[in-house]
Amino acid sequence: MTACGGGSSDPADAAAVANRQHGGGKNPGKPSSSSPSSSSSSGSSPSTPTTPSSVPFYGVNGHYIQGGVYSSNIPQQVADMKAMGVTSIRQDCYSTADTAEMASQVSSFAPIKIQPVFNVFPTTTDETTAYNQYYAYGKTVAGQLAGKVAVIEMMNEPENMYFKNGPSYGGQDVTEWATSNSQWPAFRGAVRGFYAGFRAVDTTKQTLIASPSVGWLHYGMLEGLWKGEAPDGSTGHPTATWDITNYHWYYDFGDIQNAGGVNTLAVIKSLFNLPILLSEIGVQTSVSNSKYNAYVASNLAEYASNAKTYNIIGVDWYELYNFQNMNGFYMGLYSSPGVGNAGRAAAMTTAVASNPAP
Repeated sequence: MTACGGGSSDPADAAAVANRQHGGGKNPGKPSSSSPSSSSSSGSSPSTPTTPSSVPFYGVNGHYIQGGVYSSNIPQQVADMKAMGVTSIRQDCYSTADTAEMASQVSSFAPIKIQPVFNVFPTTTDETTAYNQYYAYGKTVAGQLAGKVAVIEMMNEPENMYFKNGPSYGGQDVTEWATSNSQWPAFRGAVRGFYAGFRAVDTTKQTLIASPSVGWLHYGMLEGLWKGEAPDGSTGHPTATWDITNYHWYYDFGDIQNAGGVNTLAVIKSLFNLPILLSEIGVQTSVSNSKYNAYVASNLAEYASNAKTYNIIGVDWYELYNFQNMNGFYMGLYSSPGVGNAGRAAAMTTAVASNPAP
């Protein structure tokens, strides 16, 4: 759900720009580029690694690159987040030029930490080509962000923004993407390549790398990458890896611990045995302000109280300001910098204070 109009002027990223659409509004059961930059990384990675415990627990989503309300009055944005007890802001990027820009803004947003999403999808169907492209991306981005961010994410909601056909059912098995099998090798190559390229520069894990984010019960996509399985049922392919499992969950999905009888947190903990980052949580469908604010309270309480059980290291509310229009419903905690939105920011402030970061 990270993406929405505007953004990079790099013509090489035309395909990514075309995909800058909101990832929400999905039917949970059946949910709905570019070449490397010529710039290269320079320098070596400092020796201080980032540990999962140092990742900010409470964050929000923003869209600095896309402009509008998020590109102005950064001091007030910082003040708004500090007032709520929020310590990080997730920012979508669609090219290496975008990640360079976000790296340049780290000091402007301080002490709020920036959490970039490298939201670029393959334009090839060849795995080797994609691997090489994303290896170059990874090296470049690692050089840009060295020492500046704790976490970077690889791709936002590929099941909605990249694959032409969604899963045939709930998304719990990679074979449910069988009709998109031709896109799978490049996707796998991109994820593998980006991680390897980034780690070629950041050898000490100064920045942790989160998996592509998926939502609802779409963990089958991540399991396929992790185990070297493909939508056509074949096995034995190269495996992908990451440091953090990245997931999205919204109000209309129901209870993440009991969605149609599935405890999604337990499943992804068992599958990957890695820290879990919920980089999008929130309300993406029109509800009353009282329901919205009640969900803020109950949702943060649920994640904070279960953080140690499932190794949840962070949750990022979608979103800070009114920006995404979901059929007339805006999702912001604030209407705009410094302007409250029906008590939502107050609800977040209370919820964060009532549920200290684990």
